[in-house]
This record gives sequence, structure tokens and C-alpha cells, in this order.
Amino acid sequence: MTEDQSSPTPEQEPRDGSGAGRDEPRFSFSDKRRVDPTDGSVRPSDAPAPGSEQEPEDPIDAEAAKLFADAASGDGAEVVSERVVELEGQVADLEEELKRSQAEYVNSRRRIEASAVVSTEAAVGRVLTSLIGVLDDLELARQHGDLAEGTPFASIAAKLEDALAAHGMERFGAPGEVFDPTIHEALLHEDSADVETNTIKTVLQPGYRMKDRVLRPARVATYGPQ
Repeated sequence: MTEDQSSPTPEQEPRDGSGAGRDEPRFSFSDKRRVDPTDGSVRPSDAPAPGSEQEPEDPIDAEAAKLFADAASGDGAEVVSERVVELEGQVADLEEELKRSQAEYVNSRRRIEASAVVSTEAAVGRVLTSLIGVLDDLELARQHGDLAEGTPFASIAAKLEDALAAHGMERFGAPGEVFDPTIHEALLHEDSADVETNTIKTVLQPGYRMKDRVLRPARVATYGPQ
């Protein structure tokens, strides 16, 4: 639909001379349908519909018209078939590229999530390590009888240890355990014929770990075969 702003003809002028209709726009309709409604034929893309202006040709319409024309001619079937195979190959390439992009996205997301978990555990480990000195003081106080059961101080110490345990902190190291250099640190050693392997005799300082990460090795005195 286009707007016609041409001046009205004398027959369209109001007869009363008031000029009331001179500024009113006039409208006309252009038939841009690609199929002729009278006979159902397809209008050529290079021929504008009656009453319409020439418009730039759509490349998709041009390709479709070319394929339709080749298919209509008896000797163009092979050309159409080759074009279909070419388009199918392009679709397959695009699908393969999409799959690769999706796989890269999934792998990247997994790496980011794993890195976030490692960073979080490292931060928690640093906080727990900074509290090991406090736990050593509590253990010494417990050994000297300064943390009697039922006292407020003993209750506070128990709550602190429970809170740290909830974050995966665990104490390890006890007399009689087999010495493991990966988690134990031997400060003293003596020979003994009573054991066949190096064994923890005394725990000087307990060790602490968070899951599989050793925060501090257990410092022990060992005895073992000569």
C-alpha cells in the first residue's frame, strides 16, 4: 500500500469551495503477490506485478527460481541433483562444526567448574592450616587437665573442633601405627628388636589433613629394626 499525495482533480475538489479535502492523503494498493490470483501462474521474478515498482531481487528467490527452471527442463535434472548434493554436504559440515563447538563448550565448562572446586578447597585449607596452632594449644590443655569435662572452656573447644571437622579437617597419628614418611615426620628414632618395621612410638604433635590433603604431617618418635 503506497501513499499518493498528488493534487486532487477538479472533479475531486469540494464543490462548496472550502478546500477541506485538499490536504487529505490518498492511498492506492499495489499487488505484489508472486502468484497470479486469476490463473494461479507464478509471476516471473524479473517482471513486477501490475501497479508495483521494480524491487531488488532476493538471492534466495533467484536460487529457487533457477532450480525450478532447471527442474522444469528435461536436461536440468542432473544439475538440480548436483546442487542438492552440494547443499546436503554444506548441511553436514555445519552440523559437524556445531557438534565440535558444543563439545568445546562442555569441556570448557567442566574445566572451569573443576578449577573453582580446587580454588575453594585451597582457600578452606589455608583457613584450617591457620587454626592448627589453636588446636595444638587445646590438645596441650587437655593433656594437662585444663579442659575438664563440663566446663564452659571444654564446651567451646569441642564446638570449635566439630566445626573444623565439618569442613573435612581430620587429626591423625597414634602410637603403634606403621611409620609412613608421606604423612609422618620422624623427629626421634631408636633401634628395637621388638618390631620388624619402623613404628610410631610417641606422637609429639598430631598431624592434620583435609580429605586427602595433608595440612601438617604428624611429628613423631619412632623405633624400628637395626
